Amino acid sequence: MARMIDVANRAGVSIKTVSRVLNNEPHVKESLRDKVRTAAAEVGYVPSTTARALRSRRSYAIHLVSHSHRSAYVNAIQFGAVQTCQQRGYQLMVSLMEDLRDMPEADLIARFERLMAASKPDGLILVPPLSNDERLYGVLERFDVPVARVGPNNLPDARIIVKINEREAARELTEHLISLGHTRIAFVRGKEDQNATHERFAGYRDALDGAGIALDEALVQPGDFNFPTGLEAGDALFALANRPTAVFAANDDMAAGVLMSAHRLRIDVPDDLSVVGFDDSEIAEKMWPALTTVRQPLLTMGNEATRQLIDAATNQLPGMQDVPNEYLDYEIIHRDSTGPAPRN
Repeated sequence: MARMIDVANRAGVSIKTVSRVLNNEPHVKESLRDKVRTAAAEVGYVPSTTARALRSRRSYAIHLVSHSHRSAYVNAIQFGAVQTCQQRGYQLMVSLMEDLRDMPEADLIARFERLMAASKPDGLILVPPLSNDERLYGVLERFDVPVARVGPNNLPDARIIVKINEREAARELTEHLISLGHTRIAFVRGKEDQNATHERFAGYRDALDGAGIALDEALVQPGDFNFPTGLEAGDALFALANRPTAVFAANDDMAAGVLMSAHRLRIDVPDDLSVVGFDDSEIAEKMWPALTTVRQPLLTMGNEATRQLIDAATNQLPGMQDVPNEYLDYEIIHRDSTGPAPRN
């Protein structure tokens, strides 16, 4: 097995420099970091996480807590976190908390106590809906661990937030439909306990208001960010006497349900109906017709949340200092599910 001295010899630096780079210590030039990491990869050196943890009193572990193992949104973020952990010599651990809503607070506290005792993570990554859950916020106040939250939220302790401007993206996507001549534009909401639902609906409202289009409450349907509720919403919307010519579903899974409803009723997409989603998850390209949607940089979100947590641990900050929360870029992806509004 390759040793640290092998890395030092390959890079032409001291063992101390190799140690500083591999332990992500501050005040090392990026060019030197790259040189040492390249040398480590070339000789096949894998640092011992256990040994590093004993030396530094850090675990070299980041823990991601999710509500679902079936979410394409969460899986993409998780993969981004894995990429950064591998690059920085960390491990990513994952826990599921599918039953959070029904869990008594005492049980929730006990569960996090076990998690923290077992893994002693250097930081936690929370994804929606956990990232904006007020009760979980109160529980995590008991533990001295940095938290990175993915997605929009308004919690008072949210020092590391990784997100796009969802309201602006939803406004831009709705304006695209308006530019195609659509005025009866429906909206399918997501989970009501997630800030993303309210941000995306606000952007939809902004676009309607800006175009002088009155909101028709009959065109707003409930949803739960899953395929079945998109299907139900589509059935309800297409049963209206004056049905919409466009539907904005608050995520791609619900948009797929809306499309299925349209196909069953032989409503042609995009000639008779335009459908858009949000997230650009894997299903967006695979459905027929392919979905116009908002692309969130989900891998980058996982990268960035992990990077900021590791930087906080590496620099041994005195507590969690405020981190500037800048919006990441998004992109409107135009595909075949949208077209001009049908003529009456």
